[in-house]
Amino acid sequence: MRIAILGASGRVGSRIAKEALMRGHQVVGIDLNIREDLKRQVEFHKLDMEDVEGVADAIRGCDVYIFAVIPVLKGLDKITCVVQCAIDACKMAEVPRMIYICGGVSSWVRPGVYMLDDQKTPGHRQTHKANDAIIGSHEVALEYLRTVKDFDWCCQTAPLWMEENMGGRTGKYRMGTEYPVLIDPDNKEISLQQNCHISMEDFAVCMIDEVEQKRHHQCRYTVGY
Repeated sequence: MRIAILGASGRVGSRIAKEALMRGHQVVGIDLNIREDLKRQVEFHKLDMEDVEGVADAIRGCDVYIFAVIPVLKGLDKITCVVQCAIDACKMAEVPRMIYICGGVSSWVRPGVYMLDDQKTPGHRQTHKANDAIIGSHEVALEYLRTVKDFDWCCQTAPLWMEENMGGRTGKYRMGTEYPVLIDPDNKEISLQQNCHISMEDFAVCMIDEVEQKRHHQCRYTVGY
């Protein structure tokens, strides 16, 4: 398969690229920076994410476009715009599918209530999608994607804790729907973050499995151990 990745030089995007390459796929990278360790294996294009025609030309012939950047990079007022630019580029290039990556705090705590919004109570971190830009932008983008009915998208949501050097690749993971995937739901002695995590490498394993198997359509799913 031919896989395009927006943000292929980033921490998550580069691991997805490496997982794809390891499985024998071709990778097209859309990024303003080029990683030295990938430049000979990935077909990089230095393009702005809002350059719809440029991105479309670069990803033409790909099977999927993976959106692996934070949508607020262009500003709070352009979150939905950059997501729509990605969809428009896919349509223009006849790329049939896009997978968006969401942050873990965009998971639900109960039907329709995002964890981010549930924290707006006394004793919790006060936040709002308008001022907690990085976290809140995923919620805004996901809500926008839920309105898109004429294109095949899905959203892979990270757990509450996903950092570098968290154990590397095991090839194991579990998936949920709207709620965080907990290692031990009955364990109240550890923090929620400790109970809901995954390595970036195994997050990439799940992503390329999704690319190959096409398990989700016009919905969000969560990932964890």
